[in-house]
Amino acid sequence: MSLLTIEFQYSVAIERKLAYSDLNQLQAHYLGKSGARFGLLRLALFSRANKDKNLEAAKPFLASIWNLPLPPFPPAKSTLNKLTKSDKDAAEKVIEETKISAGQFSHAISNESAKINLNFLIVPKEKRTSENLTINFASSNPANSLFEHVARLLYNSITEIIKKSDNPFDEFGNIRAEEVVFDIMDWVNPNGVSFGSSNKDSFYEQQQPPYKAKRGRFFTLEELKLVRSVEENLYRKLKPQVTVYSYDGKINLNDASKDVLKALYPEFSEDDLTKIQEEKNRLGNWASEDAFVTYVTKTLGRSGFSDVYRDKKDYPFTVNSLSFIVESIGSIPKSKINIQKKIRVAVALTTSSGSAKKSTATNPQDCEKDPEFFWYFAAIACFARPTTEQDCQNNLVGQWVQENGKFGCRLNNQGTIFPAAANKPAEPNALKILYWMET
Repeated sequence: MSLLTIEFQYSVAIERKLAYSDLNQLQAHYLGKSGARFGLLRLALFSRANKDKNLEAAKPFLASIWNLPLPPFPPAKSTLNKLTKSDKDAAEKVIEETKISAGQFSHAISNESAKINLNFLIVPKEKRTSENLTINFASSNPANSLFEHVARLLYNSITEIIKKSDNPFDEFGNIRAEEVVFDIMDWVNPNGVSFGSSNKDSFYEQQQPPYKAKRGRFFTLEELKLVRSVEENLYRKLKPQVTVYSYDGKINLNDASKDVLKALYPEFSEDDLTKIQEEKNRLGNWASEDAFVTYVTKTLGRSGFSDVYRDKKDYPFTVNSLSFIVESIGSIPKSKINIQKKIRVAVALTTSSGSAKKSTATNPQDCEKDPEFFWYFAAIACFARPTTEQDCQNNLVGQWVQENGKFGCRLNNQGTIFPAAANKPAEPNALKILYWMET
């Protein structure tokens, strides 16, 4: 009977500990989720403020909405004791309303728009049929496409990393920058596209354990370490400059590091980069792409920059922030341990497509007075001209094609409908979750 009693007590104690452990983990989970949602709310407010015409004068400073560091919530009791009685009572009332009985959450938001997106090394479908897919790494010539531009940025970054090394052979081995770029492109591109070697899997099949090239986009940056030619030292130095989450592939000039700006234009000297940073700080932020180009070409005398980036419509850089990482931690402190839940969310500010936009016009003549619309004979209605593949395929059930260097939506019995010449990109009005990971 004594042994049975002891065994029963032991079993109850274990069950009790497990139950409390589950409760603590659940509390940490929801605290972490609260931090992630708080971060998403701040980004939504940032997007809304950016569209508000009444805040035009304050736009250089709107980034404070998302990048201002906030202390953990709820605040520690020792912090509350330092407040005046009225403030302390107000704070305690807010904490009581949140129903948080134990633990706290904190979050941080970082900008991914200022990095080189490796997923934009994927060759678009319309270019995969080309027999001579080549990359021109010469920095003095304009890139012919976005994937070529991104490949060139990556090449410039790796070249600069190798150049700065005191002993490149000992640190990186016998690697070449173009070889690394081609290996990464082979990793993300499908079978029909090859830059490095015709057999993409030969190297990977010899590893222990063997595996194959992914032939698809990166889900996490850590996947880069699986790619041939990307050794640990190179990965560690390249990591701050690259991402797999930015939405449009353009480099944000306001948040780009000196290394990324150097990759954008290798002719920049260290003095140029310092002056660019000082001018940006003086202005608060670059107000437009043209302001940056004018400063570089006129004030710094780097006229070659405008030769490389000639067409304003195709600038591969921007002054807007569209892609972010929200990192949240919910923690439950105990006497001997601290239980944590970490949530990492990649999010982009995008334009939600929804259903196709219609006009109230009831006949083709009235409809086509506005160049933004066209008369859709199959639906007997006036629709907005599609500007994206998603608009074309989902909203109009058409086929997105390229004709004479322009993209348009091919509709049955109506031919190809091209976007209006004056069509401007829509303002971001939605948050798109690109990645959500919990640990």
